[in-house]
Amino acid sequence: MKLVIAIVQDDDALDLIEELNDKGFRVTKLATTGGFLKSGNTTLMIGVEKEKVTDVVKVVEDVCKM
Repeated sequence: MKLVIAIVQDDDALDLIEELNDKGFRVTKLATTGGFLKSGNTTLMIGVEKEKVTDVVKVVEDVCKM
């Protein structure tokens, strides 16, 4: 089992959680403060089997664009 910690912009958090849940991943959302360039952020913790880590990272990359 691996733990993926993703710090994403607040604007992307809900879409990312929904997409991860749709793909069968469970997510814990943490309230975080501070942020790079004063932008809001959300920290997500995703526990997955080690074989699925790349799948989770791909979803994060697809949903959270610069």
